[in-house]
Amino acid sequence: MLNLNDLRLFVEAARLGSLSAAARRLERTPAAASASLKRLGEELQVRLVERNTRSLRLTPEGLLFRERVEPGLTLLEDARQSVHRDCADVSGEIRLTAPVDFARQWLRPLMDEFQALHPQVRFTLLAGDAIRDLVSDPLDLALRYGELPDSALVARRLRDNRRLLVASPAYLEEHGHPKHPRDLEAHNCLVYFSSGSAMRRWPFQRKGETLVVEVSGDRISNDGSLVREWALDGLGLAYKSELDVRRDIEAGRLVPVFSDWQGNPAPLNAVYPGTGPRPVRVRRFVAFLRERLTAGAERRSAK
Repeated sequence: MLNLNDLRLFVEAARLGSLSAAARRLERTPAAASASLKRLGEELQVRLVERNTRSLRLTPEGLLFRERVEPGLTLLEDARQSVHRDCADVSGEIRLTAPVDFARQWLRPLMDEFQALHPQVRFTLLAGDAIRDLVSDPLDLALRYGELPDSALVARRLRDNRRLLVASPAYLEEHGHPKHPRDLEAHNCLVYFSSGSAMRRWPFQRKGETLVVEVSGDRISNDGSLVREWALDGLGLAYKSELDVRRDIEAGRLVPVFSDWQGNPAPLNAVYPGTGPRPVRVRRFVAFLRERLTAGAERRSAK
């Protein structure tokens, strides 16, 4: 009989492309992981992988075996979860990354609530605005804003969202209230730095019309949370995700500058590495996030 732990190790190593990364993920020593992979190959009497010091590549036999084994492991995990209905059944580590503003304002309390429901879940959160490689880190998921380019990643939309032009009441009182996107040329704009460049081109839409404005200002940062804090301090205009500034707007700390011009869509997505099976704890957490974030949006629209 094939060893179930050997099968899990093989699938995880194939997904991550690294035996050492799979060993860390499954909390095994490198020697135990290597012995597990060797034992599985001997049981099957085929060579499943080609390895070097840095990476691991599946042989044609390994690709075929992974294709057949992964769905079976998912079914086994689902069956295990269905045997026990209590909350302790959802357990283990969830490793994720999220933008700083979203992590502080939304994700932190939602993680607390999820752990209250499932006390045996552990979180490792890497908060930051840089786009991380989900495989090399490795991570279970990333929470990201915006439409995603075609890639090997799999995304699930959690909530619709747009960018807004916002400023503090103090800034608008001192410098005037822009009426049109072109008026931004006369204002200090707080610029976000991402993917190696300053995001100075701010798009706006109104009734089918699209206008892109080139802005300038005296402060640039790669930390979206810091850009928001500068706006709260009255230092300029910011082009921010609606989710990041919603509570500031509700409290009157920030004001949407335009009533007729809208910023670009920036939906919030849960992004997964590859197409393999997801642990039950990850699927449950993503479903929980979607339910809570969508319910919050519906409550605000009903007011």
